[in-house]
Amino acid sequence: MTDNAQPHGSIDVLDFPGADDLIAAGRVEPPSSRVVEAALAQVSAGLVVVPLEAPRRKPSRSRRLLVAAAAVAAIAAGAVAYPVIGVGESRPPASASAAEFLNRMAATAAGASETDAPYWKVHVEVDNEDDRQRRSTSWFDREGHLWSRNLDGSIEKPSPGSKLKAWPVGDRFLTWKQLESLPTAPDALERRLGDDAFGKASALLQDAPLAPEVRAALFRIMARTEGVKLIGQVEDTKGRKGTAVEFTGRPGWMEDPATGKRTIFPSRTTRLVIDPESGKLLESYDTAKGMPDSRSTYLEVGPVDRVG
Repeated sequence: MTDNAQPHGSIDVLDFPGADDLIAAGRVEPPSSRVVEAALAQVSAGLVVVPLEAPRRKPSRSRRLLVAAAAVAAIAAGAVAYPVIGVGESRPPASASAAEFLNRMAATAAGASETDAPYWKVHVEVDNEDDRQRRSTSWFDREGHLWSRNLDGSIEKPSPGSKLKAWPVGDRFLTWKQLESLPTAPDALERRLGDDAFGKASALLQDAPLAPEVRAALFRIMARTEGVKLIGQVEDTKGRKGTAVEFTGRPGWMEDPATGKRTIFPSRTTRLVIDPESGKLLESYDTAKGMPDSRSTYLEVGPVDRVG
């Protein structure tokens, strides 16, 4: 390679007045260890911002096909035709700061204790166009039987043949007992989730009864998802302090198999507020251009010994 040749794929970063003089100056001695240590101290103190780029993952196909949750339900009911969903182009890589934070949450999640409690409680406040603002409290057992608190304070018990509580994982819905068989390796778990791994991982982390190793794997999947951003310290709607990360998915479309008509969906942005001490999700927001916001605030999620 000649002195003027540029390596394939390189970027000319010395494009400023005086660059030629700098190049002609020849080799410059590296800074002393004292200077390096001082610079690192400033970075740690937040005085210096160093732009970093996380390693890129293998590019995904520009268009993928997946089945919507509604379509999965239709297939389970025996329907033959189902809508096809497509997604757009790839996103920019995750910021190093978001990846670092989410990997730290993975370590926190992995250090949590297993539970042998018989029930799982979810007390959540939602605010969206359909439901407005409302609170609900539910309990589930490991088989998926559901108890819920009525508006008058009474508790509605599961009836024979009632629908079991289950969480979406890939193209299936799994009860608490079935969630226990999920793989703990991030690669294997991401394959189970399928497309939109960030959205499916965040949905599980919100209120699903997961083993600590599975929660850790979900955080690691989100950490390496392209396009995740660290927002920083925020307060949720209840004044609880947390750290927010944000992810904007690709635009998508749904095609009616009967008519061939295609409906375009705008890209949606999900913001998660996470308690940095426990790794629990405090709140989630979903927004899309031209559509109202949707918020879920998790007031209490975890194992309990009894219903009520």
